[in-house]
Parts: sequence; C-alpha cells; structure tokens
Amino acid sequence: MAWSRTPWSAWNGLGFGLVAGVVFAIAECVASLAGGQGLLTPVRFAASVLLGSRALGEMPLGLILAAGLAVHMGLSAFFGLAYSLIDARISPELRPRVTHQVAVGMLFTIGVWVVTFQFVARGYYPWFLETAEFFQLAMHALFFGVPLGLLFAAAERRRVAIAVFEQDATEERATRRAGGGTPD
Repeated sequence: MAWSRTPWSAWNGLGFGLVAGVVFAIAECVASLAGGQGLLTPVRFAASVLLGSRALGEMPLGLILAAGLAVHMGLSAFFGLAYSLIDARISPELRPRVTHQVAVGMLFTIGVWVVTFQFVARGYYPWFLETAEFFQLAMHALFFGVPLGLLFAAAERRRVAIAVFEQDATEERATRRAGGGTPD
C-alpha cells in the first residue's frame, strides 16, 4: 500500500506515545504492588537498561527514578513515533475506526514486546526474562497498545469531523455566492 495522506507529525506520535507510556507505567506499578513485588519494581527494571542489574538491588532511589523514568518515557515516545509511521500506512477509511486502531495498536505492541523481550533482553538484559512473560505480553498489549490505538483513533475522528465541517462551510459559501447572496 502506498503512503497515504495523514495529518500526524512526529510530535503527535511522540505525544501519544508519552500518554500511552504513562498509562502503561501506572498499570505496571499497580500490578507489581498487587503481586507483592513493590511499587517501584517496574521502574527499577527500566532503570536497569541504563544502570545494569545493580538497579534491581540497593541504589539511590533518586538515581533509580531518574534513570527508570527516562528510559521508560524515552522508549514510549519512540514507539509512539514508530506507530505514527504505521498509522500513515493505514487506509484513511480505517484510521477513525476504534476497533481497527486498537487491534493494530495491540499487534504493534506485541511485535515490540517480541523484539525487546525475546531478542534484545536475551542478549543484554537476561534478568528481564525472570518475569512472567505472558503476563508482560498482555500488560504491554492492553496498557500500551490499546491506549495508543485509542488516541490515534480519537485524533483521526476529530480530524475527519473538522474536514467535513470545513468542506460543508465551503460548499455553503459557494452556494450562497452562486445564488446571488452576499459574499463572505
């Protein structure tokens, strides 16, 4: 399929990725707390990407928070940007459909999880594989992929509504002019 006209800029993808990243971070922290691992365990795992496995042990909390949030939000923004490139390839008729965007968002996030957990983590961050993998896959799909798809679908619906309104206004002005009415 050829690239189709889309209004999304890098800023939209980065912003939507950040919002989905916040939703995902909250869900991960709540799930971790409910599972008895502690509220900041997901932040420690994210920090371990920069600081190594020692981030999972005793390190200054400020350093853990700064590194963990920087990694998590940086990756969230990057993956939001990557999704915007995929969204540009979706048919303009399908972009406003919530079910389609949610499905694409979930599939995209599953692909991201496979690459990051099954390839990158196996080579560089083996401690990530000590987590419940299917649970992590589901968390990524539901709490990053779904919000990402919903954000793109909502934005596309707004864009379509504005375009229809502008087209109707232009046609109304043209009709008034053709009928001898006063020009705008």
